[in-house]
This record gives sequence, C-alpha cells and structure tokens, in this order.
Amino acid sequence: MPKRKKQPYKMPDKTCWHLYSLQNLNPEKFVKVVSKILKRQHLLIK
Repeated sequence: MPKRKKQPYKMPDKTCWHLYSLQNLNPEKFVKVVSKILKRQHLLIK
C-alpha cells in the first residue's frame, strides 16, 4: 500500500474580530476587514 502525503493544515479564515486585534493590522488589511464588517460578512466583538 503506498503511503499518502499529509496535506498541511490550513487555518480557517478569521470571521470574528475584536477591536484590539484590528489595531494591529496594516492599513490595507484593516480596510478589507472593516468593509466586510460593514457588509455583515464578519462579526465585530466589543
């Protein structure tokens, strides 16, 4: 029986954001995340 290679684990995309974690993002990522929060695709935790 041939051995199969394990596929590396891929972390799921983050959909819940805390205010403090948004502060650490670079400006491009921040804009993308905030636009998704406003579209209600992501959740903001206070």
